Amino acid sequence: RLNAAKEQVWVSADTNCLPSSSVFATSFIMTLACKNIPDISGKVAIVTGANSGTGYGISYHLAKHGCKVVMAGRNRDRLNAAKEQLLQEVPSAVLEIGIVDLMSLNSIKEFCTEMCQQYTAVDFLANNAGGGGHKFVKTVDGFEANFFLNYLGHFALTTQLLPILKHGGRVVNFSSIGYKRFLKSNLDVDNLECRDADQYDQMQEYCKGKLCSILHAMRLQREFEGRGLKAKAFSCHPGNARTNLMNADDQKPVMRCLFKFAIAPLMKLFGQSHSLYDGALPAIEALIAKDAQTDKVYAPSSSNEFVGDPIPYDIDRSHFKETDIDDLWAKSQELLKISVSDYL
Repeated sequence: RLNAAKEQVWVSADTNCLPSSSVFATSFIMTLACKNIPDISGKVAIVTGANSGTGYGISYHLAKHGCKVVMAGRNRDRLNAAKEQLLQEVPSAVLEIGIVDLMSLNSIKEFCTEMCQQYTAVDFLANNAGGGGHKFVKTVDGFEANFFLNYLGHFALTTQLLPILKHGGRVVNFSSIGYKRFLKSNLDVDNLECRDADQYDQMQEYCKGKLCSILHAMRLQREFEGRGLKAKAFSCHPGNARTNLMNADDQKPVMRCLFKFAIAPLMKLFGQSHSLYDGALPAIEALIAKDAQTDKVYAPSSSNEFVGDPIPYDIDRSHFKETDIDDLWAKSQELLKISVSDYL
């Protein structure tokens, strides 16, 4: 077992969160934390939100151990900057930039078509990108943006990448500890989206999306098993990783200042937060470990799940019913006008 960013299109994708003094930091972490990651030369990974935060951390760990990484995101300049930074840390890294706007179904389709033309198989897909602004915003396709980025966008992406994942690839969906701590109501599959700006609650839409990401992985794994496919689907959350999620310009100014100058420093001081490299480890564990467990959530091992070695936790079922898993699967395809079966 291993020891121990998100890209947000309208909030934090354009906020750089690359590490400072990163060569020293990552060398230290690799020595103490990641010595058990095997050589994965010849493998190919796609990581969303790879320009910053935990997406950058995942890309680092995979590339450090020989995997080719497609660093996917919306902003080419920031992706190129992240690529150059990573090459400074890992000169042997094999990296590729992939442009995809996870708030646009057309962009997602174009990216997936490109990947399926370029690769016959992809070994790892890390659905890392996420976030949520405090304002009610709609995507170009008319969906509420927060929920779409944290769930529906990755559902569309994963589905259209299934032709190159289905024969043995691993998918890991990023969730958040908020899915079980901050949700105020149970999942209502018939009313998934917030359609009224007056009813919009940033935290609730974010956490709902993160819960749905777990249910997506659960149902996707059942689909793989039912069809006799070797692919696997997992869930994870990064704990309290020091990323740019709460420092983005579209967060409420008072919350941004409070987090930056009070909460974050205190968390770090008392050891209740960890680096983007450590925040990436639950995803790495799910993607790499031979005995990784599906129908679990990989997360840090401390009692509050903030920091520590990645371990599998039972999925908290407080806010959904068993029938919601299939219902959400069907509803998501309906909303996106897409059929999973067409890609399997």
